[in-house]
Amino acid sequence: MKKLLVSVLPLCFLCLSMEPVLSHPGHDHGPQLRTWKDNEGLFEIQGSFVQLRDDKVQLSKSDGTTVWVPFGRLGLADRDWVLKKVDAIRSINESQNVEFGSQDGATQDNAAGFNIGLAVLFLLGLVMIGFVCKFLQQTGAAGGRWGQLATIRKMALPASAVALATGSVCLLAETNSEKEETPQIQKAFEPFADRVKFRSDKNYFYIESNGMPDHPMMIGIRAWQQQVPLPQPYTGSNAWRIPLHPKMAANPVSAKSALFRGAIALAVNGVPIFNPIKNDGRTDTLIAGELDEFGGHCGRGDDYHYHIGPVHLEKIVGKGNPIAYALDGYPLFGYTDANGKEPRDLDTFNGRMEEGGYRYYSTRKYPYINGGMRGEVTVIEDQVDPQPRANNVRPALRPLRGARITGFKRDEAQKTATVIYQIEDKTHSVNYVIQNNGTYHFVFTDGDGRETVEDYQSRKGGGQGKKDRPDGMKEGKNNKKDPSKNKKGSDNKKDGQEKGKKRPDEKKDGDGLRLPWLGAHFDELDTNKDGKLTLDELKKEFEKTFSGYDKDKNGVLHPDEYSGRSSVRSALAGFVKGHSGEFADKDGKITRQALQDALFNMFKKSDPRGTGKLTKAEVSSVRPRNKN
Repeated sequence: MKKLLVSVLPLCFLCLSMEPVLSHPGHDHGPQLRTWKDNEGLFEIQGSFVQLRDDKVQLSKSDGTTVWVPFGRLGLADRDWVLKKVDAIRSINESQNVEFGSQDGATQDNAAGFNIGLAVLFLLGLVMIGFVCKFLQQTGAAGGRWGQLATIRKMALPASAVALATGSVCLLAETNSEKEETPQIQKAFEPFADRVKFRSDKNYFYIESNGMPDHPMMIGIRAWQQQVPLPQPYTGSNAWRIPLHPKMAANPVSAKSALFRGAIALAVNGVPIFNPIKNDGRTDTLIAGELDEFGGHCGRGDDYHYHIGPVHLEKIVGKGNPIAYALDGYPLFGYTDANGKEPRDLDTFNGRMEEGGYRYYSTRKYPYINGGMRGEVTVIEDQVDPQPRANNVRPALRPLRGARITGFKRDEAQKTATVIYQIEDKTHSVNYVIQNNGTYHFVFTDGDGRETVEDYQSRKGGGQGKKDRPDGMKEGKNNKKDPSKNKKGSDNKKDGQEKGKKRPDEKKDGDGLRLPWLGAHFDELDTNKDGKLTLDELKKEFEKTFSGYDKDKNGVLHPDEYSGRSSVRSALAGFVKGHSGEFADKDGKITRQALQDALFNMFKKSDPRGTGKLTKAEVSSVRPRNKN
C-alpha cells in the first residue's frame, strides 16, 4: 500500500500540471468566414476575423495566410461587424478576468505563463515528494529505503530552484527571440500578406510575389508596346532582397545618368518600381503617356511595374507609413512627411535625413521617387544586382501607333485577363488565359471582330516569336484575316523584304526602338565569346570588311564595290551598305579613314571612360551624358 502511495502521488501531480494546458480560455474553435470588402471596391478578401490592433484588422484567409487591413479601409458593414465582435470578445475576457489584447501579445503571454507554470508546478511536485519521503521515514514505512528517500528529499529543493530558473530563462529567451525575428520593414509589407510572402536573415529581408497588384492595370496608357501584365515568378532564389541594415554610400548612384535597367525599389504590395526614365536614357515615361492610372505599365517580359511613386497605397497602409523600399534598404514615403506637409528640403536623390534615419519621398515632379541609390548597392550592367528576373513568355513587340487602352478585366480564379484598347473609333482587345499545363493562350480581336489565336510556352530569358502585325494581331493558327487584303505596311511585303525578315541593322530593343549598331551585332563582333567587345575585335572586323570590298586595293571604296551583291560576309558589311551616306563623299566614295572614324566613334561613345572593353548592355543603350 505504501509503495502504491509513493508511485501514485507523482502521477497526481503530473495530471494537475497538465490541467492548464488542456483547459484554456479564449481559444476559438470555430472561425467564422466572411467576405470582407473595402469602402472603394478595390479588393475583396474571404477570411475570418483574428484581432483589432492599432486601428488595423487582422484577417485569416482560408489558405492559412493572414493579412492586415486598416480599419478605416473596410466597408461600413464590416466595420460595424468588427466593433460588435470586439465588444463580445471583451465581455467574455472580462468575465474570465482576462485582458483583451493582440494575438501576438496573447501568444507570447500564453507561452510565458506556460513556462512559469511548468516551473512552479514542478517545484510544488518536488516539495510534495519531499514531504512524503519525510512522512514515510518517520513512520518507518520506508524500511531499508530510508537512505534513498533522504537523498531524494535533499535533492528536492535545489531541483525546484533549477526548475524555476529554467522557466524564467525560457521566458526571456522566447521574448527576446520574438523581438529579434520581426524586422521593422516587415510591418510595411504586412497589409499585403495575402499577396506577398516574406522572410529574413541577419542581413536581408526577402519578399516573394507575382508582381500583380490588386488594382486595375494598363487603363489610360496612350503609348503602348503591346505588352500585357502576366504573373512573374519572384519566389525562392528569385525573390526580392532588401538590406536590413542600409549604409550611406560614399559614391551614390544617380538615376539621372544610370540605373536605366531593372528595378530600383519595391512597393509594399510586391510590385517593382523602375527608373522613371526608360532604358533609352532620355524618355520620361509619365510625360510620354506610357503609364496607367496608377503609374505603371508592362515591360518587355510582360512584367508589370511602376515608374512613379505608388501613393495610392497610402489608402491601405495609411499616411506616414512607407509605400515602398528602395533596393538600398531605405524606405520610400508618399508626398507628405509626418507633419502632413510636402518636404521642400530634399536632396538630389529625393530624400533627407530624419530622426528615424534617411528616407526617400515621392514627388509630383521628376524624379517622382528615389532619385537613385543613396545607400550602398552593387551595380552590374546598369542595374542593381542581384535582383529577380522576369519570365519572358512572348517576344518584345513594337509600339502600336494610335492605341489607347480603355479597359482591363481579370478573373484570378480562372487565370484570365483582357486588355481593351481603342484605335480611332474601333475597339480591339487582347484576351489571355494561363492554362494548367503552363501554356499561355492568347486571343487577339481587332476592331472588325476578327480573331487571331496564339499559344506561348514559358521561356525564361526571352526568345524570338512570330513577327507582330501592325494592327496588333499575330500570325496564328486560327487567323481569320482576309488574305485578299494587302494593306500598306503589312507583313506580306515590306520595303522589298520577304515576310518576317529584317534589314541587318533593324534589330530592336524591348521598347521597340532600334538598337545601336554595336548592340544589335554584339554577338557577331564578340569573336572570342567572352562577353566583352574590345577595340581590337572591332579593328579586325573593319579590316576584314574594308579589304573585302576594296577590290582594286586603292584604299577607297567606290559605289560599285560595296553596292549590290557581294561576297563579303561580315556584320560590318550591312552597315556599310545601309549607312554609306553618313561617311561617303558626294560621289559616294568611302575612304579607309572615314569608315574607320565612323566605326571607332561608335565604340568611344559607348566607352566614355576609355576602358577599351564594352559589355552588351553598354553598347545596347547609348545615352547622352547628363549636363546637370
